[in-house]
Amino acid sequence: MANKVVKMDDKKKQKIDFDGFITKIRIDKKSDIPEIHFKRTSSVSEGVIIENGTAKPLDDFIRAMQALSDIFCEICEFDEDKKEGVIITTVNFSAKGGVIISGQVELTENGIPQPLCVNTPHILIEDDGHGGYSLPDYAKKQLEELKRQAVLYLSGESKEKQQSLFEASNG
Repeated sequence: MANKVVKMDDKKKQKIDFDGFITKIRIDKKSDIPEIHFKRTSSVSEGVIIENGTAKPLDDFIRAMQALSDIFCEICEFDEDKKEGVIITTVNFSAKGGVIISGQVELTENGIPQPLCVNTPHILIEDDGHGGYSLPDYAKKQLEELKRQAVLYLSGESKEKQQSLFEASNG
């Protein structure tokens, strides 16, 4: 797969296609600010670049992240009533074609004020032909939408930018 160039608004003039190289998407629960990790390969080295966001993402980004609560609860075998108290915090994509979804589950039975932090096991995105569990189609689409939202965010789409455009058009 050839690298695509994504134009950036800031000093970073060009970046590789984030969609094919995203390794981790994390959203801070308190601030809603994303942190996105992606692979970068050059002729001399390979490494992981971490982009710490400074602006709040679009609501679509948050929705795409939280849409993964259905598959998270299914994999972790949580009852339907727990889904409302789940906050997806991190999605790790592995080089082996899998994903680990991390979330926080509200504990309500004993009045414990801290959430339970849970990771799914490493789940293959596509069936490897060995009969193991792989993600259903709806979850694959949700992951693709999350990656798309991450690419938009890294390309400069944020709540602040959207708000300033709205104000400029109505001002």
